Amino acid sequence: MPKRSKEDTEITIQKIMDAVVDQILTLGYDKMSYTTLSKQTGISRTGISHHFPKKQDFANALDGRIYRLFVEKLDLDNGLEGFVNSWLTALDDEKFRATLRLLFHHIAASEITGEFAKRGIERLYALCKERFGEGSDKELEWLLGKSLISLVK
Repeated sequence: MPKRSKEDTEITIQKIMDAVVDQILTLGYDKMSYTTLSKQTGISRTGISHHFPKKQDFANALDGRIYRLFVEKLDLDNGLEGFVNSWLTALDDEKFRATLRLLFHHIAASEITGEFAKRGIERLYALCKERFGEGSDKELEWLLGKSLISLVK
């Protein structure tokens, strides 16, 4: 069998990653599987696992993309109050909630807090400090707690 080109491999990986984002946002991380990804992409489960041996590898590969999807729902231009209000409003958006579930899953389910979750939390703290100054971490912590509670209601 001829060896696949680097370009073909990159196209395959991108196809998988697009399906992962779609399924995280629509099915949720817990319901996404190699089988559901295979059905959506037409790539065998073995082919997918060749590029991503563990489910955690998807989150690590999508790290920046998921963060951008999350932050795009937030008002970063109208002070801390605008940020808080936009977060609370975004809690009604299923895709925003899906990204929160992914973050909380990796905090709670990993034997060691996954790099994905650690980077996500660190980025949120850094974003708040940069945009809204010292003390904004308390609002972020309140929002994370409020978000966690809203996911179980």
